[in-house]
Amino acid sequence: MFILDDPASDRLALPTRYGIDDIPLIVQDVSFDGAAFDHGRGPMQNVGFLGERTMVNGTLSPYRKVADERVRLRLLNASTARTYAFGFSDDRTFDLVGTDGGLLERPAAIERLQLSPGERAEIVVTMRPGERTVLRSYPQDNYGDAWQQRFNGGDDSFDVLQLRAADRLRPSPGTPAELGTPEVPDGTEAVKTRHFDLKRSGINGRAMAMDRVDETVTRGTTEIWTVRNTNGMPHNFHVHDVQFRVLEVNGEAPSGALRGPKDSVFVPNGTTMKLAMRFDGPADPNTPYMYHCHLLHHEDQGMMGQFVVVENGRQVGGSGRHQHQHQHQH
Repeated sequence: MFILDDPASDRLALPTRYGIDDIPLIVQDVSFDGAAFDHGRGPMQNVGFLGERTMVNGTLSPYRKVADERVRLRLLNASTARTYAFGFSDDRTFDLVGTDGGLLERPAAIERLQLSPGERAEIVVTMRPGERTVLRSYPQDNYGDAWQQRFNGGDDSFDVLQLRAADRLRPSPGTPAELGTPEVPDGTEAVKTRHFDLKRSGINGRAMAMDRVDETVTRGTTEIWTVRNTNGMPHNFHVHDVQFRVLEVNGEAPSGALRGPKDSVFVPNGTTMKLAMRFDGPADPNTPYMYHCHLLHHEDQGMMGQFVVVENGRQVGGSGRHQHQHQHQH
């Protein structure tokens, strides 16, 4: 996990004391074969590996002592296939203040937060003196059909982390009503639309090929990418080089949990999303970026494509295996 701060976020009255009221939570599911990790995938687990236990920051059955009225939890789904629906055991409301790439425009008060592999989020939780509550993952009503629910994690429910409040808590300021303006485009200046159909066999009917560049993008332009999943199973979509804004989910405005800067997004079966992104990163006709499903088993089976960003008027160059491997170690 990398935590990035800037002057704009530093000015906000959010919990910022690392390890005290500002806590990173790297959540992974694991299984053990004796003292060693077991990475075996079940025969009916078409999403990939699903572990039997949950680790937070490398710790099994974790708890956290809290000494402040409000605590900021920076969540990372570091699992290879499992999607979590985070919530608390007493169904309390908490404030979502940030997503993958930064702060929301304003907090979203929610009771459940769904994160697929690779997604991140920041939440602020209000505690009362002496209480205990448990961060859990709950069953998911948008995960897929009965097969996916039963065998691929959609029905699972389990504890993630217990919070134990001290008998006396240091006072904390309320969550700010305004957080800033996300640095992601709204799509009004888009010059091109691209479509990506997600299937486990590949994206847009093609499996990943190391020597093929699938898309060429002009540096400094904004595009709208439409991503669709009709594959019957959960997927997600991750784009290198950019943060994007979710414009629509099945033709409707996105929920509060999808209104911040994103680079990975959960795309359940039967879902079409429109994403707006601006390509201001480095341009190199010879070195591609990737887009892919972040469920590792699906990615390994070919759910990935390559794009290059070029200066206006330039054409794509070559792409080499060593270049791809360098770019994708993230």
